[in-house]
Amino acid sequence: MKVFVGVMLSFLLFFALGWYTEVMIDNQAAKILDQLEKLATYVKAADPEVIDDQLELIDELWIKARNYWVLLIDHHDLDHFEVALARTKAFLNNNAPVFALSEIAELKQIIYRIPDGLDLTWENIF
Repeated sequence: MKVFVGVMLSFLLFFALGWYTEVMIDNQAAKILDQLEKLATYVKAADPEVIDDQLELIDELWIKARNYWVLLIDHHDLDHFEVALARTKAFLNNNAPVFALSEIAELKQIIYRIPDGLDLTWENIF
């Protein structure tokens, strides 16, 4: 009986930790996506001061998220995001808003895809 209780407690702990991790990643991804949407709006409005502030905010959110995600997510996706973010900054610094908007769209797609790949669904299992 003690073994059964121990196994059940371990299973519940494992399940709760997995659920918490999924919720945490979803919340962080939603915050980053929201800020990317705002960045795209600011780029379309061509407001350089606000764009710089928004990029700093996205950097802060990304660094916080990356510290957790690096343990849980394929590094390939993280590297793609960082490269796209660097290209976005370069395009904005060189006054190429059209190219920056395309990179922002890529950033949104990468961030949107990461939590979907971690969800516990039949599609991800098989």
